[in-house]
Amino acid sequence: MPKRKIKEGTPRKNFFQRLGKKDLLLPPIIIGVAVLFGLVFTQIVPPPEILSVCLKAHSLDPYNVYPRVQLFVDDKQYLLPDNVGKQLIDGKECLKPIHTDSIGDTLHVQYIRPVHLSLPDLMKIYSYDNKTVNLVDNSTGKYVNSTIELADYDIQYSYYSDQGEFTKIVNSSQFPPFSNAFFGRIDFIPK
Repeated sequence: MPKRKIKEGTPRKNFFQRLGKKDLLLPPIIIGVAVLFGLVFTQIVPPPEILSVCLKAHSLDPYNVYPRVQLFVDDKQYLLPDNVGKQLIDGKECLKPIHTDSIGDTLHVQYIRPVHLSLPDLMKIYSYDNKTVNLVDNSTGKYVNSTIELADYDIQYSYYSDQGEFTKIVNSSQFPPFSNAFFGRIDFIPK
């Protein structure tokens, strides 16, 4: 019986040897197009301003800080109402990234990522009409709501600093961002 000849096969090519030159250029081209699209798209449709965002739900976002802010009108202390940062927009309640959860001096800053918000940002939300501010007086042991007209007052911002005292903010670049350790003060001084 004649012996069979075993035909030797050609060695198998690995994955990269089987790809042609055009196939190797395809992934970098796809990545380049995606990056270019992302850059152009963000310039055409920029992300919304943080203060204009309505949160989807309360306390579900990963970034939550609780700064304290005291309010003084003519050297008398008041509290923040429980509705700061809660507005009706198109018939639906809108919860802003800076809001209060209850009456007091504690704010809740909430967002999908860490953000640098400060006292002027609070005032944009607290006085969204830029004319009035609602306050709560607790000097008698009962909560009494009142409203002041901003046109009648100058606003002075300060924060509790490392020196162990409230430091007045005179330059807009001096505003420290809200954090859990932040302790601020807003003085409404009659004109």
